[in-house]
Amino acid sequence: MNPRNVHIPQDLHNQHSPETEGAFDNFDFEKFRQVFVSGWPWVLGIMILSMSLSFLYIRYTKPIYSAESILKLDIKNDANLLGLQNPLEKDIKGIAGEIEILRSRLFFNKVVDAVGINVSYFHPGRSHLVDERYGNSPFEVNYELKNLGLLDQHFDIEILNDTEFNISCAKLGGSIGGTQQFGIPIITKDFNFTVEKTSYFQAQKDLVDFYFIINSKASLINYLQSHVTVEPVNFNANTIKISLADFNQSKARNLLEAIDTIYLEFTKDAKNQAVEQKIKFLETQMEKTSKELVEYEEYFEKFTIKNRTTDLSSDLTKTIALLNELDSQRYKLREHLAEVDLVGENFRNDQPVSIFRMPALITELVNNYNNLVNDRNLKLNSYNENTQVIKRIDQQIEIAKNSANSRLLAYKNNLIQDLEEINKKRNLLENNFVELPSMGTSYNKNRRLYALQEEFYFSLIQSKIELEIARAGTVTNFVILSPASVSNIPIHPKGFLIYGLGFVAGLMLSIIFVAIQFLLHDKITSQKELEKIMHAPILGLIPNYKQGKLANSKLIVTDNPKSSISESLRSIRTNMEFMATTGKNQLISVTSTVSGEGKTFIAVNLGAVFAYAGQKVVIVDLDMRKPKVHIAFESEKVQKGMSTILIGKEKVEDCIQESELENLHFISAGPMPPNPSELLLSPRFDEFLDTLKKSYDVIFLDSPPVGLVTDGILVMKKSDLPIYVVRADYSKRSYLKSVHSLISNNKFEHLSVILNGVKSGKGSYGYGYGYGYYED
Repeated sequence: MNPRNVHIPQDLHNQHSPETEGAFDNFDFEKFRQVFVSGWPWVLGIMILSMSLSFLYIRYTKPIYSAESILKLDIKNDANLLGLQNPLEKDIKGIAGEIEILRSRLFFNKVVDAVGINVSYFHPGRSHLVDERYGNSPFEVNYELKNLGLLDQHFDIEILNDTEFNISCAKLGGSIGGTQQFGIPIITKDFNFTVEKTSYFQAQKDLVDFYFIINSKASLINYLQSHVTVEPVNFNANTIKISLADFNQSKARNLLEAIDTIYLEFTKDAKNQAVEQKIKFLETQMEKTSKELVEYEEYFEKFTIKNRTTDLSSDLTKTIALLNELDSQRYKLREHLAEVDLVGENFRNDQPVSIFRMPALITELVNNYNNLVNDRNLKLNSYNENTQVIKRIDQQIEIAKNSANSRLLAYKNNLIQDLEEINKKRNLLENNFVELPSMGTSYNKNRRLYALQEEFYFSLIQSKIELEIARAGTVTNFVILSPASVSNIPIHPKGFLIYGLGFVAGLMLSIIFVAIQFLLHDKITSQKELEKIMHAPILGLIPNYKQGKLANSKLIVTDNPKSSISESLRSIRTNMEFMATTGKNQLISVTSTVSGEGKTFIAVNLGAVFAYAGQKVVIVDLDMRKPKVHIAFESEKVQKGMSTILIGKEKVEDCIQESELENLHFISAGPMPPNPSELLLSPRFDEFLDTLKKSYDVIFLDSPPVGLVTDGILVMKKSDLPIYVVRADYSKRSYLKSVHSLISNNKFEHLSVILNGVKSGKGSYGYGYGYGYYED
């Protein structure tokens, strides 16, 4: 055997350089392959489970269909054709505004009022898949609801025959009034129902079970809000898509058609809403302005009646002229009074009286008086005053004087009376003259306000006419590019997508499962994995025993000398020769971390290989707590062996047992002692080894597992070549810490490792064998 078969890890020679490794150099693909191969039934099960769940989800999920329509948003106003400015010239606020209108509860409230879906009818259907009988219900319910708490409640109908049925409601405690008849009113304190058959009754009466719900307006609005979707299609073209999803295709299409129709009318009303508000405001202002105009007109009427004029400036001029005229008349009257007083004074002094502007009668009387006075004066020249002529003239003069004074007094009284009248008129005119400026100011102010209000009133009329023309000329130009239509392919669940998700989910879970298995797999699986983490040379691999599982260690090379196990053991024997430091490996200890890793199996069969080579070999069972060497040689347990030798009870020669193979002997453990470690530390153990060295070429010491007790370390210190057994798919990575500690703490520089139980394909150097030679 070529010494190259002894594998020395690179890290022992400082040849390991992590910087030069590739990204996957540290990844154990062999371990991953083994984990995947061992777990592929689980992976297959996960994939089958995920696809089955996908199938069940599609099978028991009620399909949802979507009705869709596309609208082009725009607005056109034809009022401009009349040459009037349109108050609605402002364009729509944008697609976002229209979308919000379509999503608003106000709009859906109008839709609910228009479509008339106050009662919904259902058939329970298969499993949990309820089927709504929209437009094809076998019966129709006319109702008058007295108890509003029954809104949105289930009323169950059980059809008994062509004329009878049972009705029940859980909220009312179950059955209602026993058997009922179609077409006969059901009158209770909570409701009045009349259930009428429809043209679909005969085709569905065998389904027996149905139920109906009287929908509240709030629930219908909530239904529309949750099932209607509005989204923009093209911002440049102002197009939007309206879709309504429902389990029933006919219901989705009909409701969407209603939404499209109502939206066109609603939009037109919405666009005219501002105009209506403006017209209403104008009407309010016109009414208020009209009342104010009437008040001004009443003021002007009263002013005209009171003042008999509407031209105060002219009246002011006339008043000044009248005052001047009255002053002139008053002056003349005062002159006449002065003249009258002078005439009276002349009468009293018997002097001649001169008159200028006297009435004709007074002038005549005064002239008569003056003539009589002049005649008397002439006659005095001829007659004495005491004459009869003079006395008669004096009497005539007195009579004329009295008559003139009487007339003059009457004339004076008339003049005084005229003067008083003139003064009264003058005072009145003066008073009016003072009030005229303020009256004029108030009148002119009211006249201006009246003109403004009148002008404002006419402008309101003009604005109202323009708005009414604009309202009449507003035309919505929204085009339904694609009317409501429903595809036969449901939008949910989508079979391809669900199966795809199921496959991806299964794949991901499988990957996670394999990854978890990979991370949790702490067992040594292959030589490559062992080489990465071992700090000791590997002597070789032992393949699995393909002919069956072994309950205990067994000597098999005698029965199968040409088997792969025998060949691998011979390779290890050859490799051991190259490991000899003193020229000969006479004392060989075999140990492991825990029981069940195959140390006894390797010790026995490796000893047999040495025996076949003509060397005298003995197998010593030092695992006194759990001995197995005698079992491997199919020998009965005897009450003598290592324990009795070490206590001096038996001799070595008496405890050696022969096997079926010549030159291969063994010493069993003997009875289990209470202190195996102390026995191995005793001088008798060294004496025992010296005795064996004299008689045998190779001594195999089957020592206890070092991971459980310290006995194995004591034995390894005395051996020429300590061998550490690691079992594939059994020994954990953490077990190798024992190997590392043995090398570092106990300075076992020549410790070697054998990988036992390697599966087919896990080995290297040409090994590849079956699995399952034993189990612990």
